[in-house]
Amino acid sequence: MGDFSEQVYEIVARIPYGKVATYGQIAAMMGRPQSGRYVGYAMRNASSDLPAHRVLKAGGVLSPGFAGGNTELQRTMLEEEGVEFTAKGHVCMERYQWMENEEDAAGYPTAPPDDFDWKAELGWD
Repeated sequence: MGDFSEQVYEIVARIPYGKVATYGQIAAMMGRPQSGRYVGYAMRNASSDLPAHRVLKAGGVLSPGFAGGNTELQRTMLEEEGVEFTAKGHVCMERYQWMENEEDAAGYPTAPPDDFDWKAELGWD
């Protein structure tokens, strides 16, 4: 197996329970934003211990390549993790799309408060 596939599998292994990622998102995380199709090719050979059911097409569309085209199985597996779908059968990406560093930021502010004084904090007064 090549380095590309190994990088794909390392990223897929990090997708948390109840979250999803797209082929294009994984490609972008690898620094290859135009390679989503190749991520899909790599996923065809993924081992069964990877959470491949958490990898979707753009827009939250279930993957026709998952388990030989068994999108119903993919949907069931995601629903068992609490992932919800729209009326059109797509995953609600605004709510369930994984962002790589979101676990690190959970519960912590992502910016200083509006009244934060950088000069005072850094001793530049």
